[in-house]
Amino acid sequence: MPRCLSCGREIVETKHHGETYAIDGYCLHTGKTKRVSAKNDNGTAIEFLQMSEPKDYFLCINCFAKTGTRDVWMSTFPDAGDITTLCR
Repeated sequence: MPRCLSCGREIVETKHHGETYAIDGYCLHTGKTKRVSAKNDNGTAIEFLQMSEPKDYFLCINCFAKTGTRDVWMSTFPDAGDITTLCR
């Protein structure tokens, strides 16, 4: 089982109860990114971010609810410095 990045407690799997469910935590799938240039099927140049060195971070629902934590968690592509602010 994954552990919360902030408090260290174990996060249990999502429990499904008919049409409802209960979650115990969130997973942020992130990593280093690099800008990549390519051409699409019609030859138009496109740029996108490609993830390298993927990493999963977990937060329990209690830590996610803390003031400021959700802001860092929901920001676009948080970097390693942002993530370390969540560590205990």
